[in-house]
Amino acid sequence: MRANATAAAFCAMAALGRPALADGPGTLEPLARVRWPAPFEAASTAARPGWLPALADAGQAQAPEQQRPQEPSAPPASPERRASPAPGQDFDLLAPEKPPDETAKQREVELMRQLDRRRRLLQLHQLGGYATMATVTAAVVLGQINYLDKYGGGGDTGRWITPHAIAAFTAAGVFTATGLLAILAPSPLEKPQRVDTVTLHKIAMAVATAGLVAQVVLGPITASKEGQLSQRDFALAHQIIGYTTLVATYAGFLVLTF
Repeated sequence: MRANATAAAFCAMAALGRPALADGPGTLEPLARVRWPAPFEAASTAARPGWLPALADAGQAQAPEQQRPQEPSAPPASPERRASPAPGQDFDLLAPEKPPDETAKQREVELMRQLDRRRRLLQLHQLGGYATMATVTAAVVLGQINYLDKYGGGGDTGRWITPHAIAAFTAAGVFTATGLLAILAPSPLEKPQRVDTVTLHKIAMAVATAGLVAQVVLGPITASKEGQLSQRDFALAHQIIGYTTLVATYAGFLVLTF
């Protein structure tokens, strides 16, 4: 009787231990039903309680299922499939771009051509501004020397008449060419009317233009009054207009420089 009890306990431990070890890290070999010798089988069958066979058989039946290889999971859905919009939500926030119009392209080319021409003419206009200041300054200085030579006790030698005339007509020519460069420069872009440096420059140069025209007319008239008392009055007016023209020319240049 004692042997039967020992065999039953041994069988119970073996039956319960193997399913428990099946849940380990997988280092054991696949489980199989243990075949005990006939005396131990008979003794264990008679001695073990009624609930023990069901528990042991259930543990051994679950082990193969736990070692059964897992079936490969379905591949993840592609980004296109996941990101497919719902019906009614497939629309563009921005309107599709229209193909470039041939007329618009030609207009843009013409605009660029005019802007390039304007840039080149205004660069020459700037260089002409330096030449204008130099020649107008020379004409005014020589005119002042000529005035002092004739009416300021210089002896009225008349040696400054020709240099002053040459400088005056040179200044008039350079001034005219410089102004034409600005007038002929195209303005393809419309600008609002406002008082800015360009407006002040135009006002100053308009005053200088009027003074230069007056000088071109008044100079020969003054020279024609030789020997008359009124010549000095014409010479004084010619001198005042000359200085006014010089100041307006410098103002027109400096207002764009600073």
